[in-house]
Amino acid sequence: MKMLLLKILSLTMVSHLVLAADENVIEKQLQEIGAIPNEEVVVVQKKFTRKQWRHEFSPVGFGGVPFGTYRRTLLGSASYTLHANDWLGLELLNFSYNKNFFSSFLDDINANKTGGSDIFLDYQKLLYFITAGVQLTPFYGKVSTFSRWLAYVEPYFTAGFGLARTETNTYLAGYPGVGLRTFFTEWFSMRLEFRDYIYSEKKRDGNSEMRNNYAVSVALSFWLPKMPR
Repeated sequence: MKMLLLKILSLTMVSHLVLAADENVIEKQLQEIGAIPNEEVVVVQKKFTRKQWRHEFSPVGFGGVPFGTYRRTLLGSASYTLHANDWLGLELLNFSYNKNFFSSFLDDINANKTGGSDIFLDYQKLLYFITAGVQLTPFYGKVSTFSRWLAYVEPYFTAGFGLARTETNTYLAGYPGVGLRTFFTEWFSMRLEFRDYIYSEKKRDGNSEMRNNYAVSVALSFWLPKMPR
């Protein structure tokens, strides 16, 4: 019985020593946390802004279709999106005006050929795209830069259809796309977007050929109405 009491007493003393050591570690950690200046402590709210039944106007957008060896296209765009809730947006209008530049790639090849007929690619100049579609935002997040500046970002997927106008004809076009939206304030944001405008173009010989126009653009957006403070 005496031995049992001694064992219980020794175990109790060991447990008290362990708890005391843990308390010292916790107190030290609390002291270190408390030593951080208040201006370095940033409180991150769960959600930065809400989009339910808000209007996103993007009057200024720039980009291009830079991946063609023969034809390069610059574009300026404007769009309007009505957001039904935080994850579903209805892009009711997106208009992009296109300016085409044809390189000297084929001219250089034809000038250095020793025989045969010249090589010719039947590409029509793009004039504009006018489309409508939907945006799906599955999640959102926050990014910290140099532990000072917080950026509120949300990736999204988009798809839709509309018209592609070239110098000779108008075609029914569709597009899939992905984008990334960054909020600077609750009423001002920027979005980076990649789209593939697809349509079947009728060539001069009467045949049709599928065209993929990989467009990259950056747009500034304004949100109405402003969120109440």
